[in-house]
Amino acid sequence: MDNYDLVLNRLIEQLAKFNYAIVSGRTGAQFDIDNEVLKLRFLGQDYMVSKKECRPLCDSGGINTKDMILIMDYLLSFGGLDAGDGWVDFRDLPGSMPYDGAFRANVESVLEQNVSEIIRRKDELVSKFDGYDAIGFSSSDFAVVFQIFPRVDCLVLLCEGDDEIGPGAKLLFSSKAHHYLSTESLAAIGEALTRRLVG
Repeated sequence: MDNYDLVLNRLIEQLAKFNYAIVSGRTGAQFDIDNEVLKLRFLGQDYMVSKKECRPLCDSGGINTKDMILIMDYLLSFGGLDAGDGWVDFRDLPGSMPYDGAFRANVESVLEQNVSEIIRRKDELVSKFDGYDAIGFSSSDFAVVFQIFPRVDCLVLLCEGDDEIGPGAKLLFSSKAHHYLSTESLAAIGEALTRRLVG
């Protein structure tokens, strides 16, 4: 068992101490009262969380322990606020400074390098990862909101550029996302979404 498995097991034990009905109401997860499990969608895949385990309901993409740690982190936050209508840049999140360089390198630069391919695959990506067209970003070649968790969204904006201006990419978070997850976890979510978008 590696360190990630140990962390995951500790988080599962921690969540098991709480009333799952309350966790469900605060985070938007579904509560299956008969089986005493929570069901939650994360980046286009459904997961089940019981008092003893967290696992994908359909193991089509393999099991990723880091993703399951993010799921547990979200559930343990208990939320408490509805996601906002606005968007916030990663560098404007509380305590983002230590993670900003990595976020630029691992998220925005990677998206920028793959702009044309992501735009070409838009319909497939929207369908696969619970995306929908964002309103009010007509100047972008790609403006899609991806629902990461029931109350945490990411907005991906891409521009292909032209002969004078190179391609551009930006990933924004729903304005109240930091009430549900730490800035470090939001950075990890940005990376997880980016990995999926670039295939």
